[in-house]
Amino acid sequence: MLAEAGHELAVVPVPRVVEHVTSRGRAVFTLSELPRLPVDRAFSAVTLPVHLNWSAPGRRFNLANRSERARVYEIVLREGGPEDVITYVDGALLVDLWDELVLPRDIRAAWSSVVGRVAAEAA
Repeated sequence: MLAEAGHELAVVPVPRVVEHVTSRGRAVFTLSELPRLPVDRAFSAVTLPVHLNWSAPGRRFNLANRSERARVYEIVLREGGPEDVITYVDGALLVDLWDELVLPRDIRAAWSSVVGRVAAEAA
């Protein structure tokens, strides 16, 4: 019935927010599943809000450029919350960049289990 109407039904896991406490007592929030962005958003140009990019407010990043995308992902994982990750980070592209990202040890440790699981599933 859906196919006849030109649609398909997709089942997508709803990510749960997982809290991790760093060695310094800071809370880091991750997701149980990595989000997928529509292609046009995953490779768009973005200006991050000040709560994320407070050191260079108003700077525009081109997510189609690998190094600029890596910088955005570093900023979002370091400064943002789950809503920011869902808005700016594509899970497949995060897995692709993971080894190149410069992240504090505690943030890398918090995200490594979900990133590693997704990478293993893709292999």
